Amino acid sequence: MVASTEIAQSSDGPLIDRLHRVFDAQQKLVRDNGEPDLKTRVDRISRVIAMVIKNADTFAEATHADYGSRDPLLGKAIDMTGLVDGLKLDRKRVARFMRGEPRASTFPLGLLGGKSRVHYEPLGVIGNISPWNFPVQLSLSMLGAAFGAGNRVIVKPSDQTPLTSQALADAISEYFDETELAAFAGGFDLAVAFPKLPFDHLMFTGSPALARIISMEAAKNLTPVTLELGGKSPVIISRSADIAEAARRIMWGKVLNGGQVCLAPDFAFVPAGSESEFIEAAETIVAKMFPTMVDNDHYVSFVNRRHYERVRGYLDDARAKGAQIVEVNPGNETFPDAAHKLPVTFVLGVTDDMVIAQEEIFGPVMLIRTYSELAEAIDLINSRPKPLALYYFGEDKAEWRTVLDTTSSGGAVSNDVIMHFMQHELPFGGVGNSGTGRYHGIEGFRRFSNPRAVYEQSNLGAKLVRLALNFPMTSLHAKTIKSRLR
Repeated sequence: MVASTEIAQSSDGPLIDRLHRVFDAQQKLVRDNGEPDLKTRVDRISRVIAMVIKNADTFAEATHADYGSRDPLLGKAIDMTGLVDGLKLDRKRVARFMRGEPRASTFPLGLLGGKSRVHYEPLGVIGNISPWNFPVQLSLSMLGAAFGAGNRVIVKPSDQTPLTSQALADAISEYFDETELAAFAGGFDLAVAFPKLPFDHLMFTGSPALARIISMEAAKNLTPVTLELGGKSPVIISRSADIAEAARRIMWGKVLNGGQVCLAPDFAFVPAGSESEFIEAAETIVAKMFPTMVDNDHYVSFVNRRHYERVRGYLDDARAKGAQIVEVNPGNETFPDAAHKLPVTFVLGVTDDMVIAQEEIFGPVMLIRTYSELAEAIDLINSRPKPLALYYFGEDKAEWRTVLDTTSSGGAVSNDVIMHFMQHELPFGGVGNSGTGRYHGIEGFRRFSNPRAVYEQSNLGAKLVRLALNFPMTSLHAKTIKSRLR
């Protein structure tokens, strides 16, 4: 891990100078070259796909080294397969998205030959500040929409995974001219400098706290932002649900990437009296997935000591305030601090004064709350910031409809977790405290485009407009206006 430290601590001064040069060069080409054609857009997406496929092993090994325990095969499965699938779909859709949209013209101008349409033009230079939990996917997945919309992009990958970030920067420099796509792997100073640039759009994936800082910097340049954040995504387990099957699907999402997933279920509402059944089922599932954990690279470690100690501190605080802590440790192992791992843990008897009740966990820990009436769960969900995702398990369609109608979240899934992110045609993003803006599918293309209103006037239409309103105004104008305001 020495190399990791060296990269993180190296001076960012030369990188920041180069960042400004690359940004200026990209902006100049946006002005000079105009909109790229279909062939150019498809070629850029194709090169991203080829780059990921060729460097998949390198990226996965780098992330394993950054984490300390993240199996490279698992890394390719969760960080790259969906990425490539989504990019291929984006590439397939570019031609259709580029056509724009005809719109109806105001009566009677359309009848007189006037034509209205929306033309989606590139925004220009887009910045992407990506996170450490899926450092490959979340650095590159937005490129399908950004390149498809005709933009140029600069990526700032996370300094929490420096080896992966450097591998990304190296690969990108091999496949792209820096005026098309560039990546800058640096530390704190670079992170501070990046959002100060007057990007045409800035995307950030991370915590709400950092999003506020980045948004303030972007606002100084009136730079629009897309914020993909997180929050405490709830699960409601209905009385109509198969508890054991719900536990199986929920725990898959809870332990994925060591729980370090913005969409991971954070707390579960279980019908009163069923909490023991749920925990017993979850313990059985976890034991089958991970007979051992400490030396098992499929059971992913925290990305670093700081995050390990953060979640351990949440648990210590909850325990001190009276919570019941249930650890799932199938191998009866001792978890050394150096491993940066905690066993799967359930927390019961949660009260609002506990830190863990307020903060996103981002680890293999789940809160369990019980409810007697569905309204109790809904009221608690609605008393908190809007989550990135909401999950419901059960077969009661009316109840599911009630949950959808009376709550708000970035996305919602019935009878599974996380899977809406894998539907590439669905828009992905948050609402309120969990984010703003959407990408994936047509929404991503539109997010990184300017929907330019284009109207082509006819001679007859122009004459009619001047008859209806011209100077000097007369009594005829007065009668016409009066008739239209009835």
